Amino acid sequence: MCNSTFRRGSVLLASVFLTLSSCGRTPASADPHLSPLAAAGEPVINELYYDSPSTDAGTFIELRGPAGLNLSGYTLAAFDTAGTQYRTVTLSGTVPAGGYFVVAQDSTVPNRSLVNSGADLNNGSGSVRLLKSGTVIDAVAYGTPSSSKGEGTPAATTGAGSALARVPDGSDTNANSVDFRVQGGTPGAGNGGATGGGTTGKKVLFDLTKAEDAGNADWRIDGAYSDYASALRGLGYTVSSVTGTSVTSTALAGASVLVIPEPQNPFSDAERAAIQSFVQNGGGLFMIADHRVSDRNNSGWDSPEVFDGWDGSTPGSVSSAYQASLNSDVLFGLGASFNSSFSDPVYTATPLTTHPVLNGVSSAGVYVGTSVDVLAGTALMGTGGKTYLAVNSVGSGRVVMWGDSSTFEDNTLSDGSTGAYNNWPNLSNATLGKNVVRWLAKDL
Repeated sequence: MCNSTFRRGSVLLASVFLTLSSCGRTPASADPHLSPLAAAGEPVINELYYDSPSTDAGTFIELRGPAGLNLSGYTLAAFDTAGTQYRTVTLSGTVPAGGYFVVAQDSTVPNRSLVNSGADLNNGSGSVRLLKSGTVIDAVAYGTPSSSKGEGTPAATTGAGSALARVPDGSDTNANSVDFRVQGGTPGAGNGGATGGGTTGKKVLFDLTKAEDAGNADWRIDGAYSDYASALRGLGYTVSSVTGTSVTSTALAGASVLVIPEPQNPFSDAERAAIQSFVQNGGGLFMIADHRVSDRNNSGWDSPEVFDGWDGSTPGSVSSAYQASLNSDVLFGLGASFNSSFSDPVYTATPLTTHPVLNGVSSAGVYVGTSVDVLAGTALMGTGGKTYLAVNSVGSGRVVMWGDSSTFEDNTLSDGSTGAYNNWPNLSNATLGKNVVRWLAKDL
């Protein structure tokens, strides 16, 4: 089906039709067939998996409803971003004992109740409605449709390999953005969680104290990482930057996750102690490295040195307060390999094992980066005998290292210009980026 086109702020939300006549919402006359909430005893659209990696296969639409309910007379209607209906799926059979009825694109979907190729929906933005004899019982919109057919503010787009799921199962507040969150697909099984979204209010910080926007890099949440930041906000996180010249305990107070994307200047002993304490006490740390000789601000440091510590050669002289820098290989068991260069080829890393971070992830791009030395923890993705993604638990916290900063960049820059690469929607890059933060925040 249609491939999604991402741009800066790709997980923005759009207005949609409602039929409630109060609370300042669009009156029922705007759409006389749309019910405000799913009525008692009626099913709801509980999960959508519409964008699998590469050519769509194994997609599904899951309903949640009373066991034994006969679905004769029910249909699913799919609408494109302009609100034009392009597909109708006629339902048949009854809701299984577990309460989940799964309409599968093909026979590869587990726990399927009905196989119909119409379960493969538009990947970018759109809407799906559940109808009974022509009356809308439930409706879901996702992405930024120009004419929505959902309820309340649309849910976020998923990116390839992830699903939109109601959390908790069957909940319906008449606002798709509240009821649905992005997670791995669970056809015919519970979606987990206790409240809609499950992540509301948790703070994610992107470091900007170490010249992460120097030279031709722009790893800013208002620049080349703006799609990343928007996607996290779509999951319910509060996203901001650590600015100034140093990372302090005060700056980290109340945060759940700290992201350090290709730092160009070293951390002091005091900063290292603050970050170590943050992780030991339950925080999540995401270290994003790049290849050797990627000194973008001519400080003499590149990101592998910043993470691991001074290599004793470049820069020529370093004061004792900065020589260890973050010391990530010693403190966190994960080091950015010094065995890389700007001439390394582009790789596609693939999973080496199973792990929650890899839910919906089939591959991710390493656009000239460095491998990860796993001294403690678990190697998750790699290629050619090298690891490019690894995780570890340290104290009460968690740490992740990934070997390339370009993986999560979009094609926008903080000065308003257009960048050279838009890697965020490629492969499973977006799903990986979101999953890492969710795991570090202990939401996955």
